[in-house]
Amino acid sequence: MKNIYFRNGVLIYYGNPAGYLSDGKVILDSIFDKGEIKEFLSEKEKLAVEVRDGVYDRLSEGGGMEEVKIQGRERRIKIHQLKQGSPLMMRFISLAERENRGYGKPQAEEYALVYEGEVENFSLEEVWEKFGRRVPKDFEGHALSISDVVELIEDEASRFFYVEPKGFAEIVFQSE
Repeated sequence: MKNIYFRNGVLIYYGNPAGYLSDGKVILDSIFDKGEIKEFLSEKEKLAVEVRDGVYDRLSEGGGMEEVKIQGRERRIKIHQLKQGSPLMMRFISLAERENRGYGKPQAEEYALVYEGEVENFSLEEVWEKFGRRVPKDFEGHALSISDVVELIEDEASRFFYVEPKGFAEIVFQSE
């Protein structure tokens, strides 16, 4: 199909960078999650497809693909927020207050994954700006707030940060 093709490892869909090749599969941006593309990739190219947010932004801002190729690194973020059934007194409090109230350290089973996407670089300030101040339309959770957990993933290694009243605190947390 002439409107869907690869150029230097980047999947081009009608002139737009829609995804990229990575370890024998295509990482496709969620805005291009369409039957036409998936059919082309699976039937003609025999490639598996993984859909993620943020791929188009990173590729269209220039240099995103080069960073993946040069460093061989995949950078993503996940945002975890307390589940609907969690106690109200556990929500929107600092780590210290959480422990004072007897809830202990944050546990993965208390949280729901509300966002996963790619980023070009790890900046908690940029995460705060994007999800705390200017919430994207496709974001499923509430604006980033105290008691949320931000996961920074590079390749397969994760680091977790609890949103505090003033900044972030790195914590031990196992995501699912």
